[in-house]
Amino acid sequence: MSIVSISGQDPRDKVFALPEICERISRSLDRKAITSCSRVSRAWNASWLPILWHTIDAGKQWHQPAFLDALGRHGDLIRILKCSRYDDISLLFSVDAAICRNLITLVLPKTTLANEADHVRLLQQNPHLHNLSLSIHDDPSSSYARLIEAVCELRFLRRLAFDENKTLQVSTLETILSKRNGSLQELSLKGTYFIKHPFGSAEEFASGLLAASDLAGQTSAEALSKDIKIESKESFGIRSLCMDSVTCMQDLVLNLGSRFPLLNRLSLRESAEVYFSKDFPARLAKRCPKIKHLDISCSEDMDDATIASLIASFPSLQTFHAAETRFGNKSLMALVEYCGGLTVLDINTTYGIQGEIVQQLLERCWGLRKLEGWDVSVNVGKMMAEAYKSGRAASAGPVVAHTDSSILRTKHSNHQGLRGQWACLELESLVLRFDYDSSEMTEDEKRLYPPSLARRFVYEQLSKLKKLKYLAIGATLLNNGEHGSDFEGEGDKDETSDSIWIDFSLRSGLALLVPLTDLHTLCLSAIDHAVEVPEIVWMSKNWPNLRTIEGLYEDDDEQVVQWLRESRPDIEIDEE
Repeated sequence: MSIVSISGQDPRDKVFALPEICERISRSLDRKAITSCSRVSRAWNASWLPILWHTIDAGKQWHQPAFLDALGRHGDLIRILKCSRYDDISLLFSVDAAICRNLITLVLPKTTLANEADHVRLLQQNPHLHNLSLSIHDDPSSSYARLIEAVCELRFLRRLAFDENKTLQVSTLETILSKRNGSLQELSLKGTYFIKHPFGSAEEFASGLLAASDLAGQTSAEALSKDIKIESKESFGIRSLCMDSVTCMQDLVLNLGSRFPLLNRLSLRESAEVYFSKDFPARLAKRCPKIKHLDISCSEDMDDATIASLIASFPSLQTFHAAETRFGNKSLMALVEYCGGLTVLDINTTYGIQGEIVQQLLERCWGLRKLEGWDVSVNVGKMMAEAYKSGRAASAGPVVAHTDSSILRTKHSNHQGLRGQWACLELESLVLRFDYDSSEMTEDEKRLYPPSLARRFVYEQLSKLKKLKYLAIGATLLNNGEHGSDFEGEGDKDETSDSIWIDFSLRSGLALLVPLTDLHTLCLSAIDHAVEVPEIVWMSKNWPNLRTIEGLYEDDDEQVVQWLRESRPDIEIDEE
């Protein structure tokens, strides 16, 4: 029976007339479901149609008469338009020259002399555009004066992307920047080859930006020893600069920095063709002192010492990405010493990191929210040695991680923490590999911190991270030898097996993790886990927000997978 009010209007129509409610619901619906909602009634159609047409990713469907007909009727509802095919814009204008006048975001297909007029026309129809992505692939000598002028007239533009432009003229970039007003805040040059190819120094853009001493034959040290005066040239309000996979010389990065004194986000990801000198960090910091978010992932030309210098030059760093780089102990120590306010750290696939410094990081960087360290091996025995080196004397025997009143207090960045305790209690995502490698430990360390206590140390520290939502840890017992059989009271007979190290089994201490009630995703793919039906029942009971378990395989964990599908179908099993 339908619900109808006395006035004859369905109360649900009033609810769905609120755009905020429809928008929230649409986040969990696919396009087909939203289309079905729009066909329920006229009232629902009016509510859901703007959501259905909000974002259009143009493609083959533009050649379908039914879609083109609908586009002519609803084109003004489009806010985000992404065009990838060469003739998308011409098809749009073949329907109705007046449609698509309310765009906020526009991704144009590659611009050539043949379609420039259509691109200009679309830009002129949308003077309130906030986000624009251009791709120019024609001969670099070609002139796109009308297009560049149309871009310069967008007075509300906040983000401009020249992504994947193989032949972008530096003069084009200079023209747009020199004619822009203060609205532009983000600039993306991802995948761009600056002339001269392939190592263009962009002299046209650099000539007036660096002082003569910085561009002349003087050494970098000599240039830095002087109070370099940057020529007074117009600065811009750019706060975010993306130069991923850019081919240029480091001078271009420094020159752009000279023009963007408010820059706080810089990405140099995959900058394989940018060669950084040892003084690059200091020179960059001189020009962009406000950088708080930095990404150098997959950059090949920075060694550990240069990365450490870069970190030390920006003590206000909050987000740092250095995956697949030569990030090492020097860099990690620099983070510990200078960046107490760090919130996000990505050091995936970096090697040779000492457990002692990782322990210091977790003790002192209290602001950490996300730590990504896939393939980063941390020796827990050395972590414990660092944690308690100022505590009890070695002869006193092993200490318990959470109940030693003699643990010293340490102060870092105006934050008080307990020696041995991880201070990053706000951590929401942790990806790290915990190993136990006795070959790196002294005899006293082996005696004081055997595998059983090391395992308990990890479990107890994890148990304090009550806001943890994503947990992915690896664990291996390496070179353990005669020190493996010492897990008191559990009756384990083969303590040297990798599966007995950290395996998320109840016998090894899983119950210590009961405080992780916010946990949403558990990844088991990097460990030889021992999760069976009792463990999965325990997780289901004690972690009410658990929705995904990664690393369970139907062939190997048949009973566990079967139980989940029958009793907790809401928990997703991800085998990848």
